[in-house]
Amino acid sequence: MNMETSGQHIHLGDILYLQLDEDDGLTLTGAYHTRRKYIVVIGFTPEGTAIGSLLINSHIAIFKRSRELMDCQYPLLARHYPDILQYDSWLDCSDIFELPQNRLAEKNCIVKGQLITEDLERVTEFLIETDVFDNATKRRYGILPYE
Repeated sequence: MNMETSGQHIHLGDILYLQLDEDDGLTLTGAYHTRRKYIVVIGFTPEGTAIGSLLINSHIAIFKRSRELMDCQYPLLARHYPDILQYDSWLDCSDIFELPQNRLAEKNCIVKGQLITEDLERVTEFLIETDVFDNATKRRYGILPYE
């Protein structure tokens, strides 16, 4: 499945760049009210009206440093994403952000690239096997098939 927003087709594994705020579930610190962030598309809702995504972070937040949450941080090597990442970063697989299709256009979403095949396969395998998300959540974004 894929989705189109602002003339761009969005696919599983795409890396998007857009402005997020607390209404999107982003935890903001300091004087920030919004942040431009890279996210990775990990699935689509059954009706195709929204995407499930994971955040890319340059550093792991202190509140994510428990053993369980550290196990959910997938390394993304800058050399695999030279047009996107300036340094090695982390894909946070502990929290799925749902973004409605109409919000993507409002946020001037830009498709910047796609996860390399190896990273997409490993992240998908992790999401299938993890207990961090229940099966209903996994089915909602097509990580697990509907029964």
